[in-house]
Amino acid sequence: MVGGPPCQSFSTGGGRAALNDPRGNLIFVYLRLIEQIRPRAFVLENVANLITAAIKHRPINQRPGKRWNLSSYSINNRQSEAAEEELLAPLEPEELSGSAIAYLLDVLREKLEYSISLAMLNAADYGAPQRRLRLIIVGSRDAKAPTFPELTHGPDKDSPYTTVRDAIWDLRHSPGPGSAYTEDVRKIFDLIPEGKNWRSLSPDVARAAMGERSYLAGGGRVGFFRRLAWDEPAPTITGRSNRKGSALCHPEESRPLSVHECARLQGFPDDWSFAGSAAAQYLQVGNAVPIALGAAVGAVLVRHLDGAGEVETRSVADMLAEATTCLRQAARNRRQGSATASPAYQDSRCSDPA
Repeated sequence: MVGGPPCQSFSTGGGRAALNDPRGNLIFVYLRLIEQIRPRAFVLENVANLITAAIKHRPINQRPGKRWNLSSYSINNRQSEAAEEELLAPLEPEELSGSAIAYLLDVLREKLEYSISLAMLNAADYGAPQRRLRLIIVGSRDAKAPTFPELTHGPDKDSPYTTVRDAIWDLRHSPGPGSAYTEDVRKIFDLIPEGKNWRSLSPDVARAAMGERSYLAGGGRVGFFRRLAWDEPAPTITGRSNRKGSALCHPEESRPLSVHECARLQGFPDDWSFAGSAAAQYLQVGNAVPIALGAAVGAVLVRHLDGAGEVETRSVADMLAEATTCLRQAARNRRQGSATASPAYQDSRCSDPA
């Protein structure tokens, strides 16, 4: 699966820089490998925001209307009038939301001649103790691409969601090495109840702790001073759990999750080793695909290569529209500002309050 740091230019944490960001160019390397090797099938995994990324990035202060949300720009939003008022050129087609995925799918289907299925999948739906929304693209060279695996966990499934308690309760007295908060940051976390975030602070304390710019920024900012809940899946495990803006604070103690705890929430076996400094180990764990999600997609691919399993009959346009709807639902959930979604969140496949 293609993921990790080189693809983070499409994530909110990576600045949404698009394909002209060097970190985004690993996708082009992957496309070249597909062209040269011509595998019977492939899997491409990336951050959910690839759906709305542009091929070419234009800084916000140079966009007509200066809107940070790229998806608000389309051929129907009267860009030309805004550009005339502000003397800024309207966005070119390659600068518009969705141009990156459109180009990618065109190359895979038209140039490389692969049948495609795509979906926005949530790791929690397949047994991972973590809500991690990811775009998965499967390509098949000689037949129609397979359908994606049925959800196995959730309120209406035979198995409930796997929770933080299920994954790391036994490590609470021996979590292993990890980062620590500064004394000032730790004192702020002491004020945050289990499962809550910065919204539990008084306005004055929150403003001082977050900084003026972050405090006044739009969106839910759910990652700021976030403490996990024992009885829910964790939010997306990041490579920097000790940052106040992408915090993964232990449910009870005012400390970041340890490397071992993060690895458990990703599904790694306890005997798996990670190399390098603590910071490097956090990145290795955070950039991985949750084992449960990878196994579910892999099982579908194995059946497909054996000539079994169902194939996707919907159009790429319909699949892309469904994935986009999921991404927008996740964005709405984040704007609502909850630190962690309730166990019965509206649509688990579309919930990823990272």
